[in-house]
Amino acid sequence: MSSDRFKPVQRVADNRERQAATALGERLKRKQQAEQQLANLRDYHTEYLAKYQQANQQGMPVSRIREFQLFLDKLETAIAEQEKLVAQEKAACADAQATWRDKYTRTQMMNNVVERMQADERRAADKREQAQQDDRPQRKPD
Repeated sequence: MSSDRFKPVQRVADNRERQAATALGERLKRKQQAEQQLANLRDYHTEYLAKYQQANQQGMPVSRIREFQLFLDKLETAIAEQEKLVAQEKAACADAQATWRDKYTRTQMMNNVVERMQADERRAADKREQAQQDDRPQRKPD
């Protein structure tokens, strides 16, 4: 059957789609982890800023104020870096999703082609069988 010749191509398309889906899943996981890390940094920054403001209201030495400010600066730098990482992960997710969508579409097209070929082959086989059955009564026994 001619549809059987397309089975290896169909398997390759299925494998590529699965690989793309796995890659997309990994990317989504990395993006989620990066977003969680960003949220943690922002929360920590908010908490530390509140401690700084509370300590500042109660009065503290200039050296302690400077320590707070330096640490807040480091946190803000870490937040900015994490925001860049989140943006990169979002872009990578979008790329992985587009790749998966392309592979999925190709797989579906291949499946449709094979299904149509199989349906055509079944119809042709049914016609041959019907023709054979139609020919049998017309034959005279010897």
